[in-house]
Amino acid sequence: MINEKHSSVCYIFREGAFSPVREAKPFRNDFGLDLFQYKGAVYEGRTGLQFCPLKQAADIASFIEKHGGLEKVQKLIADSLEHIGLSPRYTRPDEKKKDLFPPEPRDENRVFAKDLMGNKHYYYRFYNENGIELYTLEKEKDFYRTVFIPCEGFMVGIGQHHRLAEILKLLPTLEHGIRGEVQRIFNESMADPTRWTDLGFANLLGRYGEAKAHNAPILEERRRRDQQRDAERAEQERQRERERQERYDTAIREAEKDILAGKEVVNREVNGKSLIMQLFREHGISVPLKTQGWIINALHDIRYSPESGQWHYHYYKNNRDSTKMFELLPKLSAAIQTKQQFEEQGEADLDTTAPFDENEQDMEL
Repeated sequence: MINEKHSSVCYIFREGAFSPVREAKPFRNDFGLDLFQYKGAVYEGRTGLQFCPLKQAADIASFIEKHGGLEKVQKLIADSLEHIGLSPRYTRPDEKKKDLFPPEPRDENRVFAKDLMGNKHYYYRFYNENGIELYTLEKEKDFYRTVFIPCEGFMVGIGQHHRLAEILKLLPTLEHGIRGEVQRIFNESMADPTRWTDLGFANLLGRYGEAKAHNAPILEERRRRDQQRDAERAEQERQRERERQERYDTAIREAEKDILAGKEVVNREVNGKSLIMQLFREHGISVPLKTQGWIINALHDIRYSPESGQWHYHYYKNNRDSTKMFELLPKLSAAIQTKQQFEEQGEADLDTTAPFDENEQDMEL
């Protein structure tokens, strides 16, 4: 049982022999069974035989019950042991995994190192000649990946991989090496109050606090410019919205005037919307959903016929006629006329308002 001494190596029984497996891991259970998980299945440790698929192991109690209970399962294990024998997991209890699966040789080109801000990554050395070691981030494979060179425990980016020839030509010309070049660039930026100082370079040189203080007013100016740019964009958007609204209002007014005059009104787009559909909406006239789609997609224009005294319309070919437009157009015309009457009455009321008499007294209570 599980209390017997055994090694940490798991074996499976296949093709008449026991074979050790590297990726196996213990499968915990409450039945005292030595089980381990390997490639989508659960195996029994003493026999190395598959116990059950991993999916069924999620409810191992039900699986055991389905197969006759724990005693029946233990008997099946014992019977198997008589046929195939005990696994080396038990016959060689002092065996170590490292004896069977020695660690893979370390790739000396792969290193775990800090970037200039102190964050650690895996880097891969792809160039090691003439005392120059160059690296790229291990997971970066694209054409423009950054090339790094070690400097005092940090990885310093010095260019892009597609410009490798230029990098190799430059490095021997640096009189004071990479650190000296970092120092030169850092000092130049610190001497110019308008120039941003690289905080990674500052970290390498142990002058991070100085660089932060130097960059503070530059950062504040950038924020101010960003806020100004955002405000300008917001004002431009408001202006565009005002212009859109003005186009819309003008189109509605002109269409209403044409309808009052009995002129043709073409169903053009106004700010991406059907003009005549918007007229119905502006005047609160209910239009069935299907008819709304017909107005938007099929209607070309509306016009008044003095001869018949009715409103007519044209629509695009390959579309069916509307069953509602002859009902809706008189409603639209009447609504526009009513609106005009109210507006004219309002103007007349304003014109006839009595002038204010400064000598007139308030009513006394």
